[in-house]
Amino acid sequence: MAHGRTFKRSVLSSGVVAGVLALAACTSPGGGGASEGNTASSLTRAELDLLTRSGDYTRDEAVLYQAETKLIAACMTDRGFRYKVDEFVPSSDSYQERQLKLGERRTEGYGLYREYAAKRSSGSSTSSTSSTSSATGNREESLTNDQYVAQLPAQKAAAYMRALRGGENDLREMRFDKERAITFSEVGCEAESRKRLFGELDDWAAATYIPQNLNSSLTDNVTKDAKYTAAIRGWKKCMAERGYHYRTPDEAAEQLKAEYQRQGAAESLRRREIDVAVADGTCAERLHIPSVVLSLRKQYAGSLPEADRSRLRQAAEIWTTALGRTGTPD
Repeated sequence: MAHGRTFKRSVLSSGVVAGVLALAACTSPGGGGASEGNTASSLTRAELDLLTRSGDYTRDEAVLYQAETKLIAACMTDRGFRYKVDEFVPSSDSYQERQLKLGERRTEGYGLYREYAAKRSSGSSTSSTSSTSSATGNREESLTNDQYVAQLPAQKAAAYMRALRGGENDLREMRFDKERAITFSEVGCEAESRKRLFGELDDWAAATYIPQNLNSSLTDNVTKDAKYTAAIRGWKKCMAERGYHYRTPDEAAEQLKAEYQRQGAAESLRRREIDVAVADGTCAERLHIPSVVLSLRKQYAGSLPEADRSRLRQAAEIWTTALGRTGTPD
């Protein structure tokens, strides 16, 4: 489960960030090799890693994720609920490989078919369960948290979610500026686990989302840079050689999304989605686009206003302190 970070969303994931922008598909921050070693003189490596989600960030995020979910599981158990600690192991792939996810593209495309197929089947009833069967007990142990909650009776599922995340009246908003805000619960096992790791929920929110927002603020400079526009020209040519004519990777995914909205989860559209996504990723890999983007993000990070650099420094300090608590959280 996501717990407010940038994993794939699930029914148990926390509030959505409003206005956090990212370059989609192959244009998201990425890279590998020498480009990850680039530094902006005004920022430390730890600050750059947190800002761009590169370097040690993936490893550190996995450590915090595991610590948080273990704390949630202990809290939910105390409240009489089952909560499975999902393993989250950082990938050993290069940053570029992690960003492009070519293996996943070959089976899932951009993930659009799965999304629209889920919407189509959301009205179908779930299979009934037995309260006495030992086979059912074994099956429930193997379910993910999402699956487990989905098969609970409505009243019990509601009680589970209140224990995990409180109710509607327990939500609060933290606003970063006029366009960016997040909503999260102040009570429940999820909030308690974050307090134990980060000290305060405001500190958790700052360390988790301020770097994202600052990174997104660099997007315009990155996409206007000559190195980036040259890389996209190469990507367009590469895609055209494969029979696809899109101006950007974003456009490729958005056009497919529009077709799903019109047609629904058609199998023929799923096959085309996979073909386009694989071609997109292959062209991006050939042109090292994630590396180009990461290098440019680090370059422009040095020009962030001093107020933003100060906010990033504070977020990095909070993040580092939370990592130090993962062994024996307060």
